[in-house]
Amino acid sequence: MTDSPVRWALAGYGSGGRIFHAPLIMSAPQVQLLAVVTGSADRQAQVAEQLPGVRSVPDLADLAALGVEAVTITTPPGTHTELAHRALDLGLDVVVDKPFALSADEAADLVEHAHRAGRMVTAYQNRRWDSDFLTIRALIDDGSLGTVHRFTSRIDRFRPVKAGWAGDPSNGGGTLFDLGPHLVDQALHLFGPVSRLHAQVRAVRSGSAADDEIELHLEHRSGVFSTLAAGMATGAQGPRFQVGGSLAGFLVDGFDVQEAQLKAGGSPASLGEAWGVEDPSAYGILTTLDGSRSVPSRRGRWDTFYPAAAAAAARRQAQPQPRRAACTPAALRGADRHRAPRLPVLRRHVARDRRRAQRATRHRARTASGPGHAPAPLCLPGL
Repeated sequence: MTDSPVRWALAGYGSGGRIFHAPLIMSAPQVQLLAVVTGSADRQAQVAEQLPGVRSVPDLADLAALGVEAVTITTPPGTHTELAHRALDLGLDVVVDKPFALSADEAADLVEHAHRAGRMVTAYQNRRWDSDFLTIRALIDDGSLGTVHRFTSRIDRFRPVKAGWAGDPSNGGGTLFDLGPHLVDQALHLFGPVSRLHAQVRAVRSGSAADDEIELHLEHRSGVFSTLAAGMATGAQGPRFQVGGSLAGFLVDGFDVQEAQLKAGGSPASLGEAWGVEDPSAYGILTTLDGSRSVPSRRGRWDTFYPAAAAAAARRQAQPQPRRAACTPAALRGADRHRAPRLPVLRRHVARDRRRAQRATRHRARTASGPGHAPAPLCLPGL
């Protein structure tokens, strides 16, 4: 095994590809971006201007001739699973932008396909490396909060209705599948499986065909209650995180700095040690019976995703089986069934979906351990 970089491609060069993926791929020495898949002449011109030396090709099938080994799917959500299946058929390792799939069944099928093909497939959950989220994890791990009993996470935005796929629920448009995957994934990552879900999903902006305001209430088996909220019609933003524990509470206002750094044209390569570093004014506040104090934020580390993905794609280390990639679609499925312009309330058990996914994972693990099968590295280490 050599240490040469993994040859990578991007499928899609909209705002996701241009802003949230290309700068991070180009900043990772373990990855070499060779191509962008796009049939748009305008996008091809942008690639030529912004990514010198990177080829534009119209189809995934054109990547083989360039020696590409892995691809990131960052196209409209309704195309994610179709393109990911095609990429796996072409022998590529695959990163899929959120939402990983539009249903739990589609997610499970994609994971099973990757296992059969012996390739990696994983979701791009960059917000596991947000500075504020990493700070909360550290406070939980070091016992500063005591036993956590309540977790509130919200992303408030105030934006006009957009045309195109973003307003089409059947194509993955809407807040539930846009911001919901981040919120649900973070809660599951911190507090584990969910036994009950209560969801409010509605459209409140004039002319909006897709949900633009959501609130999810998760009851974790660990005993933690999570409230997750997001919307596109909230002019006055609430706290980003609020965590309640037996010893202390923690409150975070504002938003992780890495998105703003990318939108300003920065990258891990260009910003160096300033990448992911929060201003002290953005530090969260820890409150105990003895008073309150600010807690310096952990450095945001979105820049660690692609090196880890490259290591997995290069088979440089063993990988765990992919349980969580299908967990978020399963948790969202109940809420998605109740999209409506009025305010529906859903209360249902999701344990059945999780047990089904766990049984399928155990079956795949047993199958992979048989003669002639090597465990397929389908997910990134620690995810």
